[in-house]
Amino acid sequence: MSSERAKSGRVRRRRSNHWYWVAAIPAAFLLWLATLAWLALASSWEAFGFGANTVELSLVPLGIPFVFLTAYFPLAVYRDADYVNRTSGKWAPEPKQQALVAALGLVVLVLVGVASVFLGLPPTLPVVAGFVVSVPFAAHYLYQRHEHVGTPDVPW
Repeated sequence: MSSERAKSGRVRRRRSNHWYWVAAIPAAFLLWLATLAWLALASSWEAFGFGANTVELSLVPLGIPFVFLTAYFPLAVYRDADYVNRTSGKWAPEPKQQALVAALGLVVLVLVGVASVFLGLPPTLPVVAGFVVSVPFAAHYLYQRHEHVGTPDVPW
């Protein structure tokens, strides 16, 4: 049976929820900036003595999600661009091209990671560098998607 028609006879629309993962990049970045601001404020108080380690401390709760989002970002963009390309009619992003641009953050993460191992740099540098490189393209992609296709309905 086709996935377009359920047993009840109602027509179901296929949806791409991969844009949520793309939207998670700028959202996590804003959360990280808020965390940095709070830690910078807290480090100015005498009770907290972690002043120079603010960036490292902010990556305690967000480091692994940053790495995951940076690694998954090209796949999420590819899948969402493919969905939009097949269903939109208003905007036809090239999925492979969009994924290659999105992969720049992952490339930066790996290259800076290799360099940090050989140069003895802190391990937070590749995580931050790769993630921060992904933020502008994620914002641009979401803006273009919203302008041409609109924001998809919430799935519930």
